[in-house]
Amino acid sequence: MPEPVNTDLGSYLRRMRERLQPAEIGLVSRGSRRVPGLRREEVAALAGVSSTYYTRLEQAQTAHASPEVLSAIARALDLSAAEEAHLLKIGTTAPAPPVRPATTDELTPHTRMLVNTLGAAAVAVLNFRCDILAWNSLFHKLFAAHLDFAAPDRDRPNVVKLNFLDDNVRALYADWPLEAQQNVSYLRYIAADHRHDPRLAELIGELTMASPEFAKLWVGQTVGNCTAGVKTFRHPTVGEFELMYQSAELGDGTVLKIYHAAPDSAHEAAVKLLATDLS
Repeated sequence: MPEPVNTDLGSYLRRMRERLQPAEIGLVSRGSRRVPGLRREEVAALAGVSSTYYTRLEQAQTAHASPEVLSAIARALDLSAAEEAHLLKIGTTAPAPPVRPATTDELTPHTRMLVNTLGAAAVAVLNFRCDILAWNSLFHKLFAAHLDFAAPDRDRPNVVKLNFLDDNVRALYADWPLEAQQNVSYLRYIAADHRHDPRLAELIGELTMASPEFAKLWVGQTVGNCTAGVKTFRHPTVGEFELMYQSAELGDGTVLKIYHAAPDSAHEAAVKLLATDLS
């Protein structure tokens, strides 16, 4: 029986090869280049594999490779740690889907209590698809006051869909292009771990059809798991301010998202004003 086609692997290798210029890794470019980036035979030579074998991987004629070969190719392509991890996930044999997929949509009472007790921060709990399963009042007021507060219990708004398809949410980000790129990179990161999840595939398909911006970024094949940083918001009620954010995986497979301001700062004052407006 022939191996199943793995177009994710081939397209990812091609994109990573095309973005890397010979001079970046100390290669002397000889002759004209009709395509951007490295040639296939150059990648193969750097990775210590045959040009024919590498070409089969890139053209999806071979479904997967050994972790050792993929790591050698990652070094040849100068991939980051996150990019190499992604390559290993999509380039090795995918594990069979579980007979009973573990649900990550039902929260424990303890998790709901945690969300409600962190009142000084904007807090939400997401599943791996970025569906919002619960949020506290401040998170709701910050990101989606135009939605019903009970939406996570009923409709489960999706963060990525809101960021790309909801003009109210898009307008919140002072640097929406960066936010968009991080969203797509995270979905790429997650997709490698959940290749059998039909709802995630449906989400990616819906976004690709509904948003040309998403479709263009998705083809770019960037990968990343952004778990902490700073974002600048332009809120219609309290103006511009910065919040630090962190993500933490919970024991039930969900992710806790926390946005908070630096103590005794103008940003904290803006958050307190936003919270006051809730009462």
